[in-house]
Amino acid sequence: MANPEHTPAMEPLDRLTAALYRSGLSLFALSSALEALELLSGLPLLGRWHLPLTATGAAIASANIHLYDPRFRWLFPLMSWLGLIVLSFSLPVQSAVIRANLAVLGLAFFYAGASMFAVKEYFCFHIPGLPLMPLFLGCAVVLRWAGFPAGEGLTLAPAAALYVWLAWAKWRMPLHYDIGDKSAYTI
Repeated sequence: MANPEHTPAMEPLDRLTAALYRSGLSLFALSSALEALELLSGLPLLGRWHLPLTATGAAIASANIHLYDPRFRWLFPLMSWLGLIVLSFSLPVQSAVIRANLAVLGLAFFYAGASMFAVKEYFCFHIPGLPLMPLFLGCAVVLRWAGFPAGEGLTLAPAAALYVWLAWAKWRMPLHYDIGDKSAYTI
């Protein structure tokens, strides 16, 4: 977490990974917002691209997160990896029902990772409602499994709005805030 009294020396890789992390959060926010709008309006905005864009956003963010606590550092990328593994196993499946269920399970892992990002960022931004992200995204997955698109859209809409707010707040702060005091973690 950033220390306002400390400005780390930023290497090009630091700037790149901070920008990629924020880009992943932004892509997740955009895909969630468009999916919620599609579900509520019936307009074909993303269609089959929702899951690949959500997966890409979650994977980019989890691959570039600056989280130094070893108890949690491994958990963030694990959610994206599990989601990608489940999706890869859904590709050769012939049954449309099983393939769809595997896709929803993969989405659940991406949403779990995105929920963890939201809770982590709540400690920095204190955006009201951000700690409820696991509830919103969890309900969206259950409603997708149940085949209730309007309900999924209604639970995904506040999650998407909060994520857009988070991405906007994240881009407004200096990149070095994502890095923190590297001297405390250098080997």
